[in-house]
Amino acid sequence: MAKPDMAAIIDLKLVAYGNTKQNADGSFTCQHGEGECASDVLELCTEYKLSGNINSIATGDTSEAAWPFILCMEEAEGEPTQGQACYESTMNTTALPWSVISDCASNEADAVQTEAMKATPSHDYVPWCLVDGAVLENTNLLQKAVCDAYTGTPPASCKSTVEEVSGKCKNT
Repeated sequence: MAKPDMAAIIDLKLVAYGNTKQNADGSFTCQHGEGECASDVLELCTEYKLSGNINSIATGDTSEAAWPFILCMEEAEGEPTQGQACYESTMNTTALPWSVISDCASNEADAVQTEAMKATPSHDYVPWCLVDGAVLENTNLLQKAVCDAYTGTPPASCKSTVEEVSGKCKNT
């Protein structure tokens, strides 16, 4: 997302779910504990409330708009206590106040986690990326994979990727 010409050719869908599991009682347990679940819920609520449609979690319709908040949360190592500060510093151009996200996290956590569970394909590790529906084994090569898959006129960033990657990466 740091390269606007790349962002222009990507349909981004972010689903904050990872290796979360739904328990028999319907509650959720996150791989890294309660804090991870709380942060995931804040990110999911942001995607949901930006459109007002919970299906935005599955479709990714609001992933790009929510990206600044999600990035801030990831840079804060997923610390849920940083949610309000991240939201207010990155989402201040939206008409959606933090109170709506906070209310969602308090009252709709199970609903957004259920939607994220449905939107998360089976996977062996996290993070994982899909490019044109295929799992990208080496996420460090995401830009190259996107450029290789793109069928239009490649943006300038794709041209620089070919030069940077050739000679550095070899299939072993």
